[in-house]
Amino acid sequence: MTTLFPPAEAFRTHWLPVDGGHRLFVAEYGRPDGVPVLVLHGGPGSGGSPRLAGLFDPARFRVIVPDQRGAGRSEPAGSTVANTTADLLADIDVTLAALGVGRCFVAGGSWGATLGILHAARRPAQVCGLLLRNPFLARAADLAWFFGGARQRHPQAWPLWAELGAPEADGAMLPWLADAFTRLDSRQAGPWVQAWQRWECALAGVPAGAPADVAALFRRYRLQLHYFTQGCFVPPDAVLAAVDTLAVARLPLRVVQGLADDVCPPAATRLLTARLPAAACRWVEGVGHDPFAPAMVEASMAAWAELLAAAGC
Repeated sequence: MTTLFPPAEAFRTHWLPVDGGHRLFVAEYGRPDGVPVLVLHGGPGSGGSPRLAGLFDPARFRVIVPDQRGAGRSEPAGSTVANTTADLLADIDVTLAALGVGRCFVAGGSWGATLGILHAARRPAQVCGLLLRNPFLARAADLAWFFGGARQRHPQAWPLWAELGAPEADGAMLPWLADAFTRLDSRQAGPWVQAWQRWECALAGVPAGAPADVAALFRRYRLQLHYFTQGCFVPPDAVLAAVDTLAVARLPLRVVQGLADDVCPPAATRLLTARLPAAACRWVEGVGHDPFAPAMVEASMAAWAELLAAAGC
């Protein structure tokens, strides 16, 4: 199959209280007694969507899509209090325990792939297999590339940043942006949100329209800055070290990478796949960061079929 399964209503939703005053919204799709698949959204702060469940046959799988702290419908919206990578990993444990899930498949793209790798390395016995799309390695080099380093590859998307006074020196853009966002509120954020969205879409290889909801994007970008200015709250090369752990454990794993992605570039993914068997990755020509591009959907579904076979499902 090369198209997503049709979107469906969640058969069950949950509000799960966790520490720090957060409540997580969790939606379940597909078959209540199906093989469980945990789908981790990107961002940080992007939120879940029924479309993320569309890779998985609803007649066979129970697809669990939580909104991470501060993201999507989880409350408080955009909160950075008690919101770190360790908190999100602990929330995965809470979510699976609350839903009575012992072992499951885990799928995630971009930041969701980051969390999936880290969770699987912590809890390998609880993960049947791991499906990753355009993984984000959360290194200083990845952040430096996104925040200004890609300027010469995407000059058409830089003028809006330049109008706001973005510095061009290596490593200067992220702290400059974090400082600006601490002084802004959602009423002042329009030009900044537009510049960020235009930049992000250029690197992702997708069209950029006018921001649909400036306030929601402002909360998301502010949450991302909370993570990015702290190195995503993980040690350097923690994600690659976790992949080494998974390789030793021989956990079934498949990666799908768009070759035109400049948000999570192929060069970074090659560092990850060098630690894995050669067949573990599918490289998708002409596709960037968009999980719903037809070629990406086709490759993801093929990788998912391979993963199921490798896991004996």
